[in-house]
Amino acid sequence: MNLVVDLGQSGARVKINEEVTSFEIAKNSAESVVDTLERIFQKVPKQELDNAYLSLTGLQGDVRDPNPYGELCKKYFNIKNVCVMDDGIASYVGALGDRDGIVLTLGGGVVAISSCKGRFGHADGKGRVFGDFGGGFWVGQTAMCVAIATLDKRDSADEMVTLLKEEINEYRALVNTTGVEASQLCIKAARTVARGAESGISGAREILEEGAAYLATTIFAAWNKVNTDTTVPFLSIQGGLSKSNVYVELIQKHVKELMTFQYFVGEGDHLDGAPRAAEKYPNDVNPLLKWWRA
Repeated sequence: MNLVVDLGQSGARVKINEEVTSFEIAKNSAESVVDTLERIFQKVPKQELDNAYLSLTGLQGDVRDPNPYGELCKKYFNIKNVCVMDDGIASYVGALGDRDGIVLTLGGGVVAISSCKGRFGHADGKGRVFGDFGGGFWVGQTAMCVAIATLDKRDSADEMVTLLKEEINEYRALVNTTGVEASQLCIKAARTVARGAESGISGAREILEEGAAYLATTIFAAWNKVNTDTTVPFLSIQGGLSKSNVYVELIQKHVKELMTFQYFVGEGDHLDGAPRAAEKYPNDVNPLLKWWRA
């Protein structure tokens, strides 16, 4: 049996055989990716497994040294073959398979992976301090800042205060407004903003409009890193916020201002893409995917 892990900024999923378990354990700035994985593995029943396919956020497009991940999988599950990959390439293979194009993964953070004739490109995925513009944290933080400023009489977005009533109550209960809990609250608020835009709240739509413009440049940048001819790429948008039809439509609108593409509804997600990527690339795809073998 194999272990497949999808670690994101809002939670994690683990697949063993065909059983998927979700965990409220997310990658955050307070610990390393390896430490986060260990917390997840401590909650998975002890057993011996054959291979591990790890789709991980927080790598910023560079797996670097796969050894700590391999040793961790060996420690908990006696696994001897571990494929460690940036979550972007898992998302890409899951969505587009062998097609040339770009996959934008739009969760708590943002990463765009492109591929053309065997070459890969990577854009954003730089984390919430230096990047991830238009992602869940950015959307939620932008909206929460507007709502909190309104409560503080520095703004007048009353509709955002009403929309984010639940999140504002959680904000008031925070002991530390700059810690992990605050970051997770922003990601949660993004889903509320998306629903608000769907229901016609203008302030929520304006935030998604701005985010979509950022994301279009990320998609364009990723494709320019690999495109050498007149290929018309496929474009797929994955992740939690891709469930917002308004956001996806706004992103496509802004991308059309920059390039020609064919939109494609992804065939699968990270849990599908990680083992497929491992099978497709039995050797390293530097720096996005690296193997560890005991």
